[in-house]
Amino acid sequence: MGFTKINNPKELGQYLLEERKNLKLTQKEISEFTDVGRKFVLELEKGKASAQIGKVFEVINGLGLELHLNKRGDI
Repeated sequence: MGFTKINNPKELGQYLLEERKNLKLTQKEISEFTDVGRKFVLELEKGKASAQIGKVFEVINGLGLELHLNKRGDI
């Protein structure tokens, strides 16, 4: 099981962009089946810091990902 440490919105956006591309999905496709707008997906992938957390989880779940939090130093 691989872990990726995400330190900021830009890193999260880059990770989600790469995962979407790995799944061969367009921004439009991910927005349609997660019920968030394509503009939101675009801004999220660019690392916009003011993204709505509920919509972020919609995209994370739509890409088949899970979010896990760990205390620093526990990994």
